[in-house]
Amino acid sequence: MIFGVMSDTHGNRALMHQVADAMVAAGAGVIIHLGDDYEDGEELRMAGHRVLLVPGLWCPAYRSGRVPRTLRETFGWLTVACAHAPDDLRGPERRAMLLLHGHTHRAMVMARNGVVWLNPGHLKRPFDRGEKASYASVHVEDKGFRCVLHELNGAVRSERRFSRKTLARKDRAS
Repeated sequence: MIFGVMSDTHGNRALMHQVADAMVAAGAGVIIHLGDDYEDGEELRMAGHRVLLVPGLWCPAYRSGRVPRTLRETFGWLTVACAHAPDDLRGPERRAMLLLHGHTHRAMVMARNGVVWLNPGHLKRPFDRGEKASYASVHVEDKGFRCVLHELNGAVRSERRFSRKTLARKDRAS
């Protein structure tokens, strides 16, 4: 199972659609949009993509409370929690094995205390805040999962594998 992750499109819908099409072509069944702007993710839905989304800090939906700031999903055996801002991932969300966030415009994948953190970077424009635009894909397999950061042209920027067994923790509750 593959899902795509994007963040911080900030109204650059042409770039967002280009990346969404590339994600689907590469086998992603779901696209997760991590905000800024929430309306961008809604447009992906209207275009026929299966999209899960959370609002970003600059979205009226974030400030109004009309939509949840976080979401939690399960892809096969993998629990995933999502928010635009990393500070919104606390409490029950922190028990997920994979935490997705945006906001910083800096792509990264790291493991800390048995939890993997993934920020796909941004799609605001080809270069912003000293960072090249990027997105991510997550490949869920029987024995683990891979987090892949991609350049705009789809090339792999970096890839990390995580073992299901290594990440299992006794204190993780569903």
